[in-house]
Amino acid sequence: MRILSVIGSSKSGKTSTVEYLIAKLTTEKGLKIGSAKHVHHSNFSIDVEGKDTWRHTKAGATRVVCVAENEVTVFRKEHGSDYTLERLADLFKDGGFDLIILEGFHWLLAKREDVVKIVSANDVEDVERLLKGTSPPIIAITGRVSNETEGSLHGIPVVNVKRNGEQLVYLVTEQFNLS
Repeated sequence: MRILSVIGSSKSGKTSTVEYLIAKLTTEKGLKIGSAKHVHHSNFSIDVEGKDTWRHTKAGATRVVCVAENEVTVFRKEHGSDYTLERLADLFKDGGFDLIILEGFHWLLAKREDVVKIVSANDVEDVERLLKGTSPPIIAITGRVSNETEGSLHGIPVVNVKRNGEQLVYLVTEQFNLS
């Protein structure tokens, strides 16, 4: 399974990077993309208190499936910090995806040399801090730092998604042989 990780600081542009890549890879390249987002807030729940699915969980169900006309949502009550890359990948195994993009998960993926990464940073100091804790391969640096820095840092291309997003698409498609 091809997995791309977009890791970086809060409010640095990770979501904008992921959103751009998903839009371009699906509409222009015709690829099937899956994505997962790590949420840092320990009490976060996508389920809404008082709604039927919440009530099912409150009653004791550890998995609740909500089926609507245009989507299906699966609520699984699990301890998220126990996740491994393999468990995340299993969530996508039945979808025939060309690429899985993981946003966040720095704690899980930064040191893995078998995961391709994009680092999103706020400024050059942020890049330096993030690179110290991140193992290659790193194919690009994006985020707010790209508003002040062009070219490359430590031999890694710095890409401003708004001005030169096609470069990022090229780097991803070449890395994963998706052309």
